[in-house]
Amino acid sequence: MNPVQTRAAAALAALVLLPTCGDGPGNAPVPVVAPPPNPPGPCVIAALCSGRVALASGVFLPYYATYALEGGTAGSPTPVERAVVVVHGNGRNADEYFERVVTAAEQAGRLDATVIVAPRFQTQDDAPLSGEPYWTSAGWKRGHLSTGGATPPISSYQAIDTIVARLANRTLFPDLAKVVVTGHSAGGQVAHRYAAGSPAEDRFDRLAFRYVVANPSTYLYPTPLREWAGEYVVPDAAACPDYDDWHYGLEELNDYMTRETPDSARARFLRRDAIVLVGDQDTGSASLDQSCGANYQGLNRYQRGLALIRTLDHVFPESHRHRQVVVPGVAHSSAGIYQSSQGRQALFGW
Repeated sequence: MNPVQTRAAAALAALVLLPTCGDGPGNAPVPVVAPPPNPPGPCVIAALCSGRVALASGVFLPYYATYALEGGTAGSPTPVERAVVVVHGNGRNADEYFERVVTAAEQAGRLDATVIVAPRFQTQDDAPLSGEPYWTSAGWKRGHLSTGGATPPISSYQAIDTIVARLANRTLFPDLAKVVVTGHSAGGQVAHRYAAGSPAEDRFDRLAFRYVVANPSTYLYPTPLREWAGEYVVPDAAACPDYDDWHYGLEELNDYMTRETPDSARARFLRRDAIVLVGDQDTGSASLDQSCGANYQGLNRYQRGLALIRTLDHVFPESHRHRQVVVPGVAHSSAGIYQSSQGRQALFGW
């Protein structure tokens, strides 16, 4: 049994309600006190690790975390050096993403020193609790404003900003030095766009940031050029009018992004430390965006990842900081990506 399984077994055992033991001296019943719901150290079972972070007065985003965003025991500081904020895929299964990255952290020997946070972006179908914002199924991926549960509405990317600000709080996490924002599939779409739009990295410049983008359906392009038949062309806007609009490109920006001009967003995006992880077997079409704007990025997720890097190398050879890492033998699998040696290196090896 590995350390994560050992912690999990202890945590699950703690959920069992123990009966009262037989009679004690004088026939008085002796109660058996159940152990705490999670053993010392990081929380590893999603069912035991849930919380809600305040986004505004009376507005809360649910999350799972190895260490509470409110701080350690009774609000005491939490001694971690690294944070990984992992965004779920289209299924909004934040609990599963949380546990997959927990396993990757343990495999890398970094679990105890890492706070892993998996926010959950809900739609109305998820029956959010009172005070929990929700988005459309496409809106949360693109940083759009919530459609209910929050007044005024809030961008899903602004919610990530709030989490990062909590992590950057020196009172709560005094030893934190590095922050990774990552996601797989739909979550990878979020991580890539968030890199262009968020001011968090500039605001908390004492921290080192990295964006790990895994197997997304599409990418953000900081240029109107697209690779087509071995050349770099500007697509016909009449035939494909939205190919360069947000979130494929930097035109027609949404509310969150309009704090930036396209030029300032492009400059921010290019200087970000971004690793694009693609499985070389991720060549299927299930849940693949096949709109005109998406198809100008390539045939499938694997080809789109390669095409993005070739385009950045062609247009911005000296200024972009994207790196491509191909994960052999992995298809559209968040566990396969994050728990590969390449995935662990991207998240924990810097």
